[in-house]
Amino acid sequence: MKTPCAVIKSAMLALWLLGSFGFMPQTEANPLFARQTGLNCASCHTIYPELTPFGRKFKLGGYTLGEREKVPLALMAVFSRNSINDNTDKSTGDKLYGKNNEFVAEAISLFSGGKITDNAGAFIQWTYNNISTTDNQTFAGHSALDNTDLRVVKLFGSEEKPTIVGLTLHNNPTVQDVFNTAPAWSFPYWSPSIAAPGRGTLTFLESGARVAGIGAYAHVLDALYLEATSYQTAKGALSVLRAGTPDSQRVSLSGANPYWRIAYTIGDEHQNFMIGHFGTIASVEAPDSGGTPADRFRDLGFDAQYQFFSKDDHHIISAQAAMINEKTDWRSGFPNGGNDNPSSSLRSTRAKITYLYDRTYGITAGAFKVTGDADFARFGTTTGKPDTSGYLVELNYWPKFKFAWDPQMNVRFGLQYTGYTKFNGSHSNYDSTLRRAADNNTLFFYAWFMF
Repeated sequence: MKTPCAVIKSAMLALWLLGSFGFMPQTEANPLFARQTGLNCASCHTIYPELTPFGRKFKLGGYTLGEREKVPLALMAVFSRNSINDNTDKSTGDKLYGKNNEFVAEAISLFSGGKITDNAGAFIQWTYNNISTTDNQTFAGHSALDNTDLRVVKLFGSEEKPTIVGLTLHNNPTVQDVFNTAPAWSFPYWSPSIAAPGRGTLTFLESGARVAGIGAYAHVLDALYLEATSYQTAKGALSVLRAGTPDSQRVSLSGANPYWRIAYTIGDEHQNFMIGHFGTIASVEAPDSGGTPADRFRDLGFDAQYQFFSKDDHHIISAQAAMINEKTDWRSGFPNGGNDNPSSSLRSTRAKITYLYDRTYGITAGAFKVTGDADFARFGTTTGKPDTSGYLVELNYWPKFKFAWDPQMNVRFGLQYTGYTKFNGSHSNYDSTLRRAADNNTLFFYAWFMF
């Protein structure tokens, strides 16, 4: 088995190759909205996709700031190399993943959107995942509509502290949120597609369900954020919101399912603090259920965020923490034998802190923990529990240059380590093959290009 040193060598090789192509020193810019606003990425982001106070205002304002572009397009490409600590099936000796310790072209995304009118805008992402499916350790690419958010807005009051009222149509719960505690935009901002096998269970709000969300929101005096959204199955005219998603992966919801959000922020452009709450009650039907009862998920989340920007912009600190408590009534799963109990609980907690120097070097440390009730029928592990915990450390580097052939291109390099202290309910032998939690520890290098 190759050691994680191979991943580090790949990172060094990528940096050397990049330098060999030649560049001009400049400040990087966000390619999707830079041409529209005339601003660089530092105005809206700390570390993409994490938003600054100005970036949150831009999104809440419906992506309408600036002049509409004739061709509002951008591309993203990610190349990566992943090294799982032990990539063998202990029961057979076979490899778990054929792409482990290989440098791969992982994904390409096409972005569109921005200003449509003075009161309407959009963020649209279409992604091709080069290693999305596996069959006998082979990978096949697949493309589909990714995170999408369409908005209509109206501003009231002063320009300094306006009240923004808007409507949003989107396809992923919490993708409309402007805080990086929300599941759709939480750290890690990029993680390996080739992940540890059977990685811990997610709550409904963390599942990235491709559904149709129609909501209304208000951001009052640059402080109080209120939102109410209804989620339903993306079908009929709304099926475009899950374009490219196979029917077998479609999430079917029973009727309208409420989501709510409240957040309060204090501070200014140099320092700000947010505390908030979000939640949903979702009735999820089994595929082709034929009218059987839907399983009912109630997710209640609590979150907080702190950001500090030095006046010379050389030092940035950004910290986020969130907890989601989920209670599920298995109205379909329990009678049909898919669950041991008629109801169960799941709790997901995560936190991270990032330090950036001169918007060039960054380090992030984070922790995560999932705990829940035992359910052998659902989880199939030796303990019957989903309990998974661990930590992440990521190093980032942003070269401060523009490519001679494309001044809009931005680059980020990341080296991320994920360590597991518990996996699917146990420190060791969680799957009856003597596999340990630490066997899933992962060293991951990626190169992220935006142009």
